[in-house]
Amino acid sequence: MPTKKVTQTSPTPASMPRPRARAFRSSCPIARTLDLFGDKWTLVIMRDALFFDRRTFADFANCAEKIPTNLLAERLKRLVSIGMLEKIAYQTKPVRYEYSPTPLGHSLQPVLQEILKFGQTHLSDSK
Repeated sequence: MPTKKVTQTSPTPASMPRPRARAFRSSCPIARTLDLFGDKWTLVIMRDALFFDRRTFADFANCAEKIPTNLLAERLKRLVSIGMLEKIAYQTKPVRYEYSPTPLGHSLQPVLQEILKFGQTHLSDSK
């Protein structure tokens, strides 16, 4: 039976969202962004959360790209830790969670839309 949602992360500030503090290998904003999103699964997970309304582990695991479940678990944990997704309990026995984009996560939408445009223009199968 569903229970009241309980937030598992700290609330995102009302001002412009920023990733939680972490050590970066470079002062370059592009390199820092790639430190967060430079693997092949993280942006796919954010795409699914933002554009396809996927919320549960099973939702993400069933995406067309078939992300391995061990990598999915690690990427979801990372996205929660940097404040892009919020982990919310929706069931207590057994405990199950859903992952919802935070304001910081929603700020990634225009970036993903531009990546989509690039892919449609330059990487389409129809050319």
